[in-house]
Amino acid sequence: MVARQADLTERNCAILRAVVQFYIERAEPVGSRVVAKKSELGLSPATIRNVMADLEDMGLLYQPHTSAGRIPTEAGLRYFVDYLLEKESLSWGDQVAIEEGIRSSAMDMAAILKRAVELLAYYSGQAAVVSVPRLTGDHLSHVQFIKVRPGVIMVILVADTGIVQNRLVHTEIDLPEDRLDALAQYLNRKLSYMGLEEARESILLEMEEDKRVFDILLDEMVLGVKRTYESGELYVGGELNLLDFPEFSNVSQIRVLLQAFQEKKALLVLLDSCLETDGVQVFIGSEGLGNRIPGCGMVLAPYFDNGRPLGSLGVVGPVRMNYARILALVEFTAQVLSEWVKES
Repeated sequence: MVARQADLTERNCAILRAVVQFYIERAEPVGSRVVAKKSELGLSPATIRNVMADLEDMGLLYQPHTSAGRIPTEAGLRYFVDYLLEKESLSWGDQVAIEEGIRSSAMDMAAILKRAVELLAYYSGQAAVVSVPRLTGDHLSHVQFIKVRPGVIMVILVADTGIVQNRLVHTEIDLPEDRLDALAQYLNRKLSYMGLEEARESILLEMEEDKRVFDILLDEMVLGVKRTYESGELYVGGELNLLDFPEFSNVSQIRVLLQAFQEKKALLVLLDSCLETDGVQVFIGSEGLGNRIPGCGMVLAPYFDNGRPLGSLGVVGPVRMNYARILALVEFTAQVLSEWVKES
């Protein structure tokens, strides 16, 4: 049963908060004497021990060994994040560094996203991820055709976010470059007021000349956009930072960890789930990557273009991450990235 805010007394909350905070700092079971000595609650170790036993009965704490202290369960961490956490404010220096890091130069969207990942990984000391805006037919701003060699054409698709995709298309008919330029200009005029699928149907009804080549090009473009939308793209940074945490200290855990970052599918599912929300989302253990990476937590937030969600970014680390700081860090970085997109 999931604990609700009304289920815990003020004393229970204070002791749970102390246990979680000490566990985040030390990555080891927390005993009642430590809580009594360091928390300034004014309670005896015996009283704290009794409360910790009650919290264990509620499923919020766990005792790994009979003689050991307690550590928070996933449910305990969830209760802490939902009801007890006091989010930190980023220092002025961190805010300036992140903002200047993203705004420092007129880079394209891909470079900016990679820079945002680098900054998140550096200031969190953990791994960072960001999903690239999906390239959809409704948001293409420019198309270009380049003749590579006879029968081979490079199709360049540019989304309104600045994301670029290139595809090689093979045709049986060889067209000169000036004719390809004319076709691209014609399609770009269509794309200025309709989506790719609609433009395709309109063009094929209107055009007979070069119809075979244009049909091939349009089919490949639609297919390429669909593949990009279905597969998605993800930038990851700071994976090796996680090797500094004892939770990921053995070889098997390292292998599972790196494989999850390489495959990216599970990460993209979670990042995409944040696109329908406005604020920061926290996934703890089995709520997120727990079935792939035991003991893993994530803090994610969407970034926007004038209110339209483009993608999500966040931090991946152990479940005992410093949520107070990470929440503030992810929220601020997403805000700065959204402002950059809007202005650009």
